[in-house]
Amino acid sequence: MTHETLYDPIRKKDVPATPEEHVRQATIRFLLDVVKVPAHLITVEFGLCAIEPATDDRVDIIVNNFREGSPLDKPWLLVECKAPGEYTWDSLQVQLNRYLKVLTPKYVMLALGDATAYFEYDAATRRFSKIVGLPIF
Repeated sequence: MTHETLYDPIRKKDVPATPEEHVRQATIRFLLDVVKVPAHLITVEFGLCAIEPATDDRVDIIVNNFREGSPLDKPWLLVECKAPGEYTWDSLQVQLNRYLKVLTPKYVMLALGDATAYFEYDAATRRFSKIVGLPIF
């Protein structure tokens, strides 16, 4: 029995072609091709234990902000990807809030199947506001 795989250009390996992985790979292509994020700044399945040892949570994608001297816990972008029909926006928000206890990204992207939502962090209010899309990196 053969299993379909997808090539992940960031992890540089074939990964199982699950519904969530299709969303993740489409998001990676979007970040590389449209947002123009350099591949070396993208981390896939980033373990938050690198920052907070007590957690075993993993973020689907982060884009580091090293060019502005930001530490690991302040990435340019945090992305959470889910397969269509797997989650609701509310349940995705609960998961995201766990991550935001450890990370303070400049932007957040939620990809739920083909639907996406974008948010920008306002340091003055310490809140995220919904935005239309991401700026070019």
